[in-house]
Amino acid sequence: MNISKVITIFSLTLLFSCGEAPKKEVQESNSSPSIEGFWKRTGMVQYVNGVAVDTMFYADGELDPPGKDFVQMKAFLNGNIFWIMNNQNPESPWKGSMGGYGKYKKETDSITEFMSHGTGDMAVYLKTLKDEQNASSIPFKFGYSLTDKNYIQKQGANEEGISSAEFYEKMPSLGKSKLDGVWKRSYEISYINGVAVDTTSVPSDVILDVKIIKDGYFLFHVDRTKLAGDDPSKAQFGGTGGYGEVEYANGDMLEYSQFGSGTWLLDTLPRSFVSYVDIKFYDDDTFLQITKDTLNQLLAGRGLIYKRIE
Repeated sequence: MNISKVITIFSLTLLFSCGEAPKKEVQESNSSPSIEGFWKRTGMVQYVNGVAVDTMFYADGELDPPGKDFVQMKAFLNGNIFWIMNNQNPESPWKGSMGGYGKYKKETDSITEFMSHGTGDMAVYLKTLKDEQNASSIPFKFGYSLTDKNYIQKQGANEEGISSAEFYEKMPSLGKSKLDGVWKRSYEISYINGVAVDTTSVPSDVILDVKIIKDGYFLFHVDRTKLAGDDPSKAQFGGTGGYGEVEYANGDMLEYSQFGSGTWLLDTLPRSFVSYVDIKFYDDDTFLQITKDTLNQLLAGRGLIYKRIE
């Protein structure tokens, strides 16, 4: 499937809103279901005149394409929204799947995602819309219903009153850690023979590296569209994203990556691909990570400094 076809299909499945930002944001209380956390898309719901008439699940083979192996993850935290899926596009310059990052606001009967950055085909889609509107982010407005276990994201109905919705299930918590939060890469440290020799800042208007860690899961996106000269024909334009499970204790982090987006073509079983990372906190809102080849041996070629964002 080529890029233009993917973008056309993608745009038809979204209810796109060019209106103002929601004026009445819902403040979640302890008694109401929280949207914060990781959600896995497991199916689709069909509505007729606002009434649910059918629910179809990927695992049952009822939705093909994309098929039984399709996975889409979505994560919300502190006003930030991340999503990623594993349906690769081998006809694109980057070959991998797509995902996105932005901010969100939740109202009583709708939720608006203000998407600012993307990987894979989403990077192309967002560039097109942002160029057309001279905007830094694009709003996508949905209806929704929410319980402690399920999140249903509703599209707009057609003239016949028929609409569809994405059905998500809440991922169970695998544990809390000091790393839980939303983070942005701010600096890089270069090492020679284990000795830090240079520190450089990472300007957000050139490259944006953001990640969310919560309840034992992680999801990240690295937007490299500016490094590619805003040229969608280059593989680098697709950036890099990833999703998986994470463990952290006593300065050691294990990232079990499951699948990637953009130029990262990983797509494997959960907890079958692991990266070892050394973590050093400067304070509660800043940490340095350095990749290891085992839990004990630092590679120390490059260190990444992340700062917490809200």
